[in-house]
Amino acid sequence: MEKLVFLQLNELNFDYVERYIEQGLLPEFARLFEASPPVRTISETEHHLANPWIQWPTVHTGLTYAEHGVFRLGDIAYTDHEHIYEALERRGVRVAAMSPFNARNNANDPAFFVPDPWTKTPFAGSWSLKLVYDALVQVADDYANEKIALSSMAKLAIGAADNGKMSSLSGYLKDTVDYMFRKKRWSRAIVCDRLLADAFLTQWKRTKPDFATLFLNGSAHLQHHYLFASSAYDGDRANPAWHCPEGEDPLRDILIRYDEVLADMRREMPDARLMVATGLHQDPHERETYYYRIDDHVAFLRDIGLEYKETYRLMTEDFVVHFDDEAKAAEAEQRLSQIRTLGVPDMFYVETGDSAMRTDKVFDRIFHIENRGDSLYLQLRPSNVQIPEQTMVVHGNQTVADFGKRVSFAQYKNTHHHGDGWFLDTGATDLPAKMPLTEIFDRILAVYGGERAQASIAA
Repeated sequence: MEKLVFLQLNELNFDYVERYIEQGLLPEFARLFEASPPVRTISETEHHLANPWIQWPTVHTGLTYAEHGVFRLGDIAYTDHEHIYEALERRGVRVAAMSPFNARNNANDPAFFVPDPWTKTPFAGSWSLKLVYDALVQVADDYANEKIALSSMAKLAIGAADNGKMSSLSGYLKDTVDYMFRKKRWSRAIVCDRLLADAFLTQWKRTKPDFATLFLNGSAHLQHHYLFASSAYDGDRANPAWHCPEGEDPLRDILIRYDEVLADMRREMPDARLMVATGLHQDPHERETYYYRIDDHVAFLRDIGLEYKETYRLMTEDFVVHFDDEAKAAEAEQRLSQIRTLGVPDMFYVETGDSAMRTDKVFDRIFHIENRGDSLYLQLRPSNVQIPEQTMVVHGNQTVADFGKRVSFAQYKNTHHHGDGWFLDTGATDLPAKMPLTEIFDRILAVYGGERAQASIAA
């Protein structure tokens, strides 16, 4: 049976990759692009739908947003859509996945299935791989305040010893030193992606799946945070010096690592067919935008006296709160919508990146809220300035005087999402200039004798 590896490089803008290729920095990307030229994928055209937690469920299910209805990270776990993994298993294909974004594990017997850190779905794999997964969940949850628990350090060390590669040791040491002693915050994302890629290759060789996916998020993260520092960026915006020192290029750093991943794949799985997709891409951001997260949202909810059943955090500035019933959720929504800043100018954007319309209007309400029946999705709104430490918020007769000290800087926004992405396939000879993102699902099925959709779009 044919071996197929699907590399998912989240939101990576291939235009920037091409510019680094021109600088002679990415020889494996250059070889791959020359042999298998990428084509454009097209999906949602409305800005608020051009998000990875929407696009990747489209890739995994072959369904448009209107069909799968998944709007938030983690929500895929509460659907019954058939994923590519189950569809292939029904055809006798052994499947595996490393950190697929917003994907549900409903496979019967995967070689391994390591969920992304935010989606509540079953893990499948070895004990050492579980150590890596548990540690990365904690690191992702505490990314903004740069907290790495001692237990996570131990799990990473033990898990990496069994899943890492000796040839990567010098890279791990360099990136760790850069992060801990040279204040290169972005090196943590490079370490995480290095470990995921190494673990993927290690487990692939041990378990020998027929179809396997590897999702890497570092490119999305570093484009969002540091594109203005990139030599591939030709605009006139710049990052504050305290955020990214002059002369540094984090996007270049992680793309060089991705080039090494491609080289490893070429060397260690020479007969495997390779598909690569980005899902969507990022373009330079046009307005001053800062993202923060509440360090301990549980303590904050307690201090404002909110009663609820359970809560969990999502990626950075957002979290979900569950209640006993819809009435209590509606009451909480009313209360939370009234929380506002006190003693500082309006600074929170009225419309967020998930709004159908976006303006530069700001006001004093701190939360964007979505009512989901018996639960609420809450996002600390992005601001147009850094949140001062003296910021206070008021809620009815209650005041949280130290709110500005309860939040951590998460991102100075450099980019925003665009629904178009890229796709390439080393085994294809019939790719159109553009294709619907939904068609990736069908093309994977076609490798193993499934039906192919009739949705290709010519140039």
